[in-house]
Amino acid sequence: MLTAGREALERGDYADAERLFRQQLTKTPQSAEALSDLGAVLARQEKFDEAIKTYNRALSADPKLTGVYFNLGVAYFKAGRYQAAVTPFETFLKSQPNDPRTRQLLAVSFIESAQYQRGIALLERLSKEKPDDASILFALAGAHIREGDEERGRQLLEQLDTLHLPGASVHLLQGMLYYRGEKYEDSEKELQETVRLDPKSAPALAALGRLRLRVNDDPAAIGYLEKALAIQPQDSESTYQLGVLLARNGQEARGRRYLVRAMELRANYPDPMYFLAKMDMNENHPAQAVKLLERAVQLAATTESIRFLLARAYKQAGKDDLSKAQLVEFRRLQQERLQRDRKAMDPERPDPTQSMSTDKNL
Repeated sequence: MLTAGREALERGDYADAERLFRQQLTKTPQSAEALSDLGAVLARQEKFDEAIKTYNRALSADPKLTGVYFNLGVAYFKAGRYQAAVTPFETFLKSQPNDPRTRQLLAVSFIESAQYQRGIALLERLSKEKPDDASILFALAGAHIREGDEERGRQLLEQLDTLHLPGASVHLLQGMLYYRGEKYEDSEKELQETVRLDPKSAPALAALGRLRLRVNDDPAAIGYLEKALAIQPQDSESTYQLGVLLARNGQEARGRRYLVRAMELRANYPDPMYFLAKMDMNENHPAQAVKLLERAVQLAATTESIRFLLARAYKQAGKDDLSKAQLVEFRRLQQERLQRDRKAMDPERPDPTQSMSTDKNL
């Protein structure tokens, strides 16, 4: 059954692969091999939370499966949980200390979790070992710019020019780097040049769509995202954003189809659930909205907008007690955020929620 499941996974039949691996686990529930394979198919379907749990079960069954540590790190990484990705990547590197891919992913995990110096140090070592690797140079340039050393970032971008990469690739890298640094005008110029040189660059087209979205140029944003998805239809984020744009520009039915598709592409994606729920409420279907928002709140429990909309949906559905409970949680989250914002603005300001009697120096 494991062999048949792996064959299904290789040919991209994820549903059949998952079914076969789960059947195997009904017979051998502690099989680390079956759990590892199931984690892989869940990760391919972008069901990252389930994949993470399954990989951890595999490691509990057999901690010596070192390859699972790498897969676990990748699942955390793709789920955007960069700090959590660090430990499994470091564990994997104990057995494969020179694996360049893992070292690069670990470096980016450090950077994305604001541990800039650790990430930069690792990328600098990788860059010396592989001086012509554009992906390492790009990641290193971005890390230096985010850490505040823009001059070093520019030097690395100039080094990219010497690699004689296809012109579109260089402009795409620079455009994405400017985008990350919130230099949107510079980003748009580079991305426009990318598309001029390579009209089928889906990443550049999608990024241009998001740039147009920022300035409320909906028609242009729709056009760019449609072109990007024609080339790369598995892009769940662009699918979601196009759905939103269409729905708010009078194409509700078509927008809904894209939002549903985004949920199919990424199983645990709260954003399209939230927007679909808003549409359901506008169409006076509170029960449908409640179902979507109850799923969304499980995935993004601290997102205030989801809590607030769920309170409204419960109210509209006649579930007043549940609505009040969600409003209480919404206000608690709101208060926590306001306290964090105040502390960030004035870190030396004492926290009014802390009792002075705990100060041993009084």
